Parts: sequence; structure tokens; C-alpha cells
Amino acid sequence: MKNNILILFIVCTSFFGFAQSEKDIINITKDYDVALIKSKAKEFKILEEKERTRAYKYALENNIPLSYSDEKGNFHQLMKLTPDGYPIYFSTENQAAAKSTRAVHLNTGGSLGLTLNGQGMVARVWDGGKVRTQHNHFGTRVVCVDDAASTDYNFHATHVTGTVLANGATNIRGMAYEATGRTFNWTDDETEVLDEVLGGMLISNHSYGVPVTSTTNVTLPAWYIGTYDSDAKNWDEISYLSPYYLMVASAGNSGDDQNNSDPIAFGFDKLTGNKTAKNNLVVANAEDAVVDVNGNLTSPLIINSSSSQGPTDDRRIKPDITGNGTGLLSTGSNGNSATSTLTGTSMASPNVAGTLLLLQQHHNNLTTKFMKAATLKGLACHTADDSGNVGPDAVFGWGLLNAKAAAQAITSNGLNAWISEERLNQNQTYSITVKSLGTLPLIATASWTDVPGDPNNGQRPANDLQRALVNDLDIRITQNGNTYYPWKLNDNPGSNSTRIGDNNIDNVEQVKIDAPVAGDYVITINHKGNLVNNKQDFSLIITGISSSFAIVPTSNDLELCANQDATYTFNYSQTGTTTTNFTATGLPSGATAVFTPATRNSNGPVTMTISNLSIVNPGSYSVGIVGNNGTESETRFKNLKIYSSTFSPVILTNPTNNQVGIATTVNLSWNTQANAESYRLQVSTSSNFTTTLLDTTINQNSYIISNLNQQTYYYWRVTPSNRCGTGIISNATVNSFQTGILSCGNEFLATNFSNATIASTANATASVPILVTGGLTIGDLNVALNITHTYIQDFKVKLTGPASIGSPVITLLDQPCGDNDNVNCIMDDDGAAVACGTSVPALTGNVVPSETLTSLNGLVADGTWTLTVDDPYNGDGGTINSVKLIICNIQLPLSTVDTTFSNLKIYPNPTSGFVNIDLGNQNLENNSIVKLFDIQGRIISTKEMKTAVDNINISNLSDGVYIITIENGSSKTTKKIVLAK
Repeated sequence: MKNNILILFIVCTSFFGFAQSEKDIINITKDYDVALIKSKAKEFKILEEKERTRAYKYALENNIPLSYSDEKGNFHQLMKLTPDGYPIYFSTENQAAAKSTRAVHLNTGGSLGLTLNGQGMVARVWDGGKVRTQHNHFGTRVVCVDDAASTDYNFHATHVTGTVLANGATNIRGMAYEATGRTFNWTDDETEVLDEVLGGMLISNHSYGVPVTSTTNVTLPAWYIGTYDSDAKNWDEISYLSPYYLMVASAGNSGDDQNNSDPIAFGFDKLTGNKTAKNNLVVANAEDAVVDVNGNLTSPLIINSSSSQGPTDDRRIKPDITGNGTGLLSTGSNGNSATSTLTGTSMASPNVAGTLLLLQQHHNNLTTKFMKAATLKGLACHTADDSGNVGPDAVFGWGLLNAKAAAQAITSNGLNAWISEERLNQNQTYSITVKSLGTLPLIATASWTDVPGDPNNGQRPANDLQRALVNDLDIRITQNGNTYYPWKLNDNPGSNSTRIGDNNIDNVEQVKIDAPVAGDYVITINHKGNLVNNKQDFSLIITGISSSFAIVPTSNDLELCANQDATYTFNYSQTGTTTTNFTATGLPSGATAVFTPATRNSNGPVTMTISNLSIVNPGSYSVGIVGNNGTESETRFKNLKIYSSTFSPVILTNPTNNQVGIATTVNLSWNTQANAESYRLQVSTSSNFTTTLLDTTINQNSYIISNLNQQTYYYWRVTPSNRCGTGIISNATVNSFQTGILSCGNEFLATNFSNATIASTANATASVPILVTGGLTIGDLNVALNITHTYIQDFKVKLTGPASIGSPVITLLDQPCGDNDNVNCIMDDDGAAVACGTSVPALTGNVVPSETLTSLNGLVADGTWTLTVDDPYNGDGGTINSVKLIICNIQLPLSTVDTTFSNLKIYPNPTSGFVNIDLGNQNLENNSIVKLFDIQGRIISTKEMKTAVDNINISNLSDGVYIITIENGSSKTTKKIVLAK
């Protein structure tokens, strides 16, 4: 392996949170998937530990330090390796700043008269060591969460935290100088961030990154620089799971470094790691801005030459924004009164993060709600002072943060600005009509928290153009047949951005009409392709408009029972003399709305109460208040989710009713109900459920049940429930299925090992085919593996099924264990959890795969299966020595023919079309029920025999084997028939 060292320069940053009242936390996190976030935190914890273990092993083998301090006093700590073997070290490297971002205009004594100092807000800071929490300028407002006992204070972390919230002399006062702070060491940052979002975190600051060239003069591989890698994807996933959380990150200090061997353009393309994520806010570093007393930028902004330039490889606008990080005076770590002066994007990032905290405080003060991260990010980009090239660019991003302009947009929302949070459903178009007076530019920005993209971990070349964007929204402005398009970076990042077509790259899109003609304009947002989850929430910010009145929501979206009323509150404000009438839009059929008051001609609150919900179909609705004064109209929407205490039966989908030949492990599934929040699942061998072998309540619409008996009838039902009530069990649909007979011991060995070598280079792949024959239907599948590989944490092992069953892919092992070698085990759903031993092979016995093999049950196994080993890292290789598929074939149950059907005849068999059924001279009291199944147990038809002799026509079916069952009272028999035309 190469002995290359990457240094992550920790650009001082800090974050802030928000008011930590219980009500705020509930409002922020009420729609979060808490279980998924906790699960993801555990996953990241394991990943982070594995990455460190791998890096430490490399360090010992190559005699490089686990940590060290350089001649400047910066602390460096080894954290991980790139896939191709480059060690990554996290490394450590104000009123002027507050004036630059205009935070002073929000503080007490500022020109806006807002008194926003961070009161009741909580800032979060991750950095390279412990903050000197007892510093005089922190008082008792700062705590160290993960290293409280240490007295080894870090100058960088202390300086960054001070830039956010220090409360000392004017020249060293932080942006939010009355906020409290929660600080963390950068170790396990992803895990800790997920823990904090459940506590209502709004913003975090991260000032560390990977420079293009390390202090040992080792340059990163070109593919790594600017790419959307797994780090970026992980942070996007965190943001997507917690839509009120915004990660603020430094861009890096590689601006003067020209060592990228294959840049997009000379002087550009220097962002790495999580700086290329879509959903965070990446901050560039400028020198002190020249602003007048009113906060207007009066001279061109000068970038600090060390600030890392973008764009990303797919040409997204990065960095996002610029702050002041040059020569910042802040708190020092050498004593409780110490100060220090530092320069870097590390300093610009907390300057921005602390300022944004004030904007969240302002919005909450006015509306009792915080903004989603996409709203805050979009607002910051929208109101920034354009710097550098015209439009957004790869040096300044959208420009210098202008907190005064952003705060004014919040204050004048609905009058001279528009800020709203909307949802775009699949195939939907959102539109709004606005009025421009023609005196200011008309600017509209759409921003959204995008679904995590497909990361490049070295499998794609440098400057690969594959888009990281997943949900592609488009914003346009139209008037009188003219269409105005959003900004988009030029292919040459040194040239001005274009605005001649849709932007299919960025998740912040802005349309700007520099000199609009006075009049009405229509702003539309739609999308291309399919939206993941069939929807995408987005935020809309508009300035340069004029309205004589405004309606701003001051209450949350609602979820309630149909016997309740839905009450929403709004702030109404107006200019001049006008009377506005209020009506409702989007009401569910049958619902009614009452407004208090019904009209307003002065500023004040408005309440919309929606009643008669008991006759409304349960589900989600977008309801709106419409204000109209005769010449203007304004609409604000809120979401309403209605639950009823009356339930419809749940539709059971798998297995189908009366299906036979089911495996002894089966995935029970059913259709979701809009009226259900949870489901009670019961399984029994009795149709009246006098006893149950399973009785559980779950939130999902599927459940894997195992260890069923062979050749046994089972009955199952699902009862929905919600906060308003529970479905009646006696009304539940009861389905049945019969398990088949397992015939095990069918083994298929791989014989072709021509591609079984796992190379020691990055992104190595080895594969082995396994041929399965015999017409087996899978009732249980195990995979026996014998793989030689040093350091098995590096690889992933997958099994891919034949194309005839859709080429299903099951991940068997996903970077298991740590410093362990070799695998000789059986992957078995009933095995033990992965636990590597210290001996070789490290993984033995029966082991549970990463993804269940149960999903393959019921499929025909014939065809070529492929066992694949992927190793994205270099330095460790191996060989697939052997692979064996162990299959239990499931056969349809063949009941013993009872005496009632002792003279039964079914002929001809084989048949070319018609099958005669003769029950013989039986004295039967009831009509007989004949059911026809395919070989996989799926019912094809049902027929009632009213006479002793009848026939069925199967000539329209494909040739093959079918199953007939005949039931009469308690008697039942099963027969195979063969169709051969």
C-alpha cells in the first residue's frame, strides 16, 4: 500500500441549535423517524470504529503516527483511509466578522431593533479537541458533551466556539453571544450528530476537511477531489432524515494549492469529502467586508486566496456562501481570559453558523416556528450579496451572507417578500402569481433537502459528470410569453454562470430578473422524472415583490381525530387602508371552515377552524386560507392529517388466500391504510384464533414469521389502529395458507473459479457462478462460503439470483468485523449474529446475513447464481475458495386421500385441455369445492361441483404441472395434473 498521508485541516466552525424548550423539540422532531435515526446512528458508530481500526492497522504496518502536532501547534489525528489507501487525518489549523455578515444589525442596538443575541438558542460545535468551557467569555453557557473530564484544551475548538457565542468585549463578541453551547470532539461526529438531532438540533458547525496536498507534500488522487463520495452521501442522509437540521461546514484552505493533477479548470476543483454534499452549507473565507452604517456592501468583496474553490465534479454550485474568516479575534485556550487571532475557512464557518442561528431565532419569535434547513439555506443564498462573477460562482458561491437582508425578508414575509414551505407531489406543478413594481430585481429561489445520491468511491474517474442530484425540481418565472430560467454554472467555472435553461444539477435554484417590467409574474415549480417517495418538500423564497397585505402561518401542521376540529392561526398585516376577506381552499369534501374574524382591516391574528371532519375520508389534505381584498389575493397552505375511529378491513396481499406450498418462513404483507398508524398481526392454526402462535403490534405493513410447521394450515389477520381507536377484530379479513413439505439436502457447488481472485488494488471485484438445476422451488436457502482475505472488514459479499427470477441481490456480508482474516461459514437466516474471532478463519459457523435470504422463498431456483466480492480498498486481497448453495425444495402438500374420496378419478392425466373429475358413488351431503393452483401454490380458479361428475378446462394455461384440491366438508384431497398440449 502507498504511504500517503492526507491532512484534514479543521477549519474552525461552530454550530448553533435552537431554543431547547420541550415544545420546540417536539415541534421540530415530531415527524422524524426516531427508530430509523437511532438505527442509522448505530450503523455510523460501527462504521466509524471500523474505519479507525483499519487506519490504525495501516499506521502500525507503515510506521506512521496515530496523532501528532505540527510546528504550528496544530493537532492531527488519524481517522480513516481513502479506498485507495491514503490516510486521512482530521487536523486543527470578531466584530469585524459580525459586521461583514451584518449580524450586528440583528443584535441588541442594531439598526433593525430586533434584540437577537441568541437568547434561548443552543449552538452545537464539533471540533478537534475540548473547548475551554470555563473561559470568562463563556460564563456557564458552554458544556463539553463527550470529554468533560479532560483538561487538555484545544485552541482551535475554543476559538471557533467563541466566534459563535463568546460574550466579552465588543471586539471579541460572538454572533449569538447569549446562546448556550454543546461542544464535541470530532470523533464519531456522524453518530453524535444523529443523537443531537433527536434533541431538536437546528445547526452544527464542522471546520475540518481534507486538503488537496498534505503537510508531507502528498497530493490526493484526482478522482477524490470534487467527487460526491460516501462521506458526502452520509451527511446528505443525515440531513434527509432530519429536515430541520443544517450542517455548516468550512470549505477548506487549499485555495493556493495547484496540485490537483486533473482539475476541472486551473485554479478550481479543490473541495473534498463532505464539502461536496448537497444538503449542507459550505462556507468560503473572505477578508473583512466594507459596509456602510446601513449594512450595504460598498466595495467589491475580496476572497482570501487560501479559501478552497469549487465546483464539484458534477458542476454543482459549491461553496454555497461566503463569510468573514480572515484575522478573526476570538477566545483562546491558554487561560480563562486568553484571546487569539486566526484565519481560515474554519473561522468563516462559525461566523456564518452563529449568524444563521439568529435568523432561526427571529423566525421563531415571529411565527412560533423554526425554519426547515432547506428554507434557512435557501434564504441565506437568496439574500447574499453577489460577489465575484455575476451570479453564483465556484469561489464565493452565492455571495457574502447578508443577515440583515434575510431578517428583513422574514419580517416582511407576504408583503415585500415571500417565504413558504411547500410539497410537490409526483406529476404536480406548483404555481404562484406575484406582483413586481418594476423598481427592484425580481428574485425567486427554490431549495430542497435532496435524497442521498450515488457516491463515487473511486470506481468512477476524475471529474465524472454523474449527477448527485436525485429529485430534479425546476423553477421558472413567466410573463407575457417570456420564460426566465435559473442560474447554472458554466462548464468553465471561471466564466459567468448561465440562465438560459433548466438547472438539473443543484438543489438550490434561483431565477433573477434584473430589471422587471411592473406587473404580475407567474412562478412555477415542477419536476422531471420520478420523485423518490412520490413527493419532495421544497422551500420558496421570493423578493422584489409588493402586496398590500400578508398572511403568515403561526401554527404547526395538524394530525387529529375526525371528531375534533382543526384550528390554525395566522398573523395578518397590511399596508395602507384595505379590508381583506378570508375563505378556505382545499377543504376535504364535507368539511366546513369558519374564520375569526371573517375580515380584517388592521394588523392582528386570524384563526381558521375546520369542522365536520367526522364525515371526511381519513387521509392527508393540503388546506389553505385565502385572503382577498378585491384587487389582490394571497393563499397560505397547511397540512391536515385526519384519522377516524372507524376502520375498513385490511387487504392481505402475501400469501394470497388459500395459497398452498408456502415455505416455513414467510413474509406476511398487507396494504397500508391511510387511517392506520399501527397494525395488530395475529397468526393461528385455528380459524377462530382460539390460540395464537403470534400476536404482535407493528408500524410496518409486513412481518417475517419463521419456524412454521410443514404441511400445516395457518390463519392470519391484521387489525388496524390509530390514536383515535382500534379496528374490530371480528371485522378483520382472515386469510389462510398451507405450508408445504421441505425436501432438504440439495447442494450445488461452484466449479468455475476463473474470476475468483480478489486483487489488492482499490475497487477490486471477484465473482464465482453457481449453476442450479432440477426445478427446485426455494423453501430455504443457505450459502456456504470459504473465502481467503486479509482484513475482511474491507469487503462486501453479495449473492445475485438468476435473471429468470429478476436477478435479486442479497448482501451476505457488509464489511464485517475489524482486523480479522478469512471466512469459512454458512450464511443462514437462523444463524448467529456476525461475531469475528481472533483466530483464522475469523468468521465461522452459521451466521445471519446482512440481508435476509427469506425474500427468495417461493422462487424457482433454476439458473446461474453469482457470488460476488467487492473490495473498494487497496492493500488487502484474497481468493474465493469455494461456494455452495444449500437449498430446501418446497413441495406442495399431498394430503392422504380419505375414505370419502376413495373412488375418485381424475382423467385424462396428462391432459391437453379438459380434465374430468369423477367423485365415484359417494353419498356426499354438500357440494364440493375444486381449486386449481399453479406449481408455486398460487390459486388460479375455483369451481363448485354440484354433481358427482364434472370437468374443468385448462387449455388456456401454459404447459406444466398444476395442483387440484377437492374439498367437501372436512374431507380434502390434493392431486397433481400435467398439461401437455
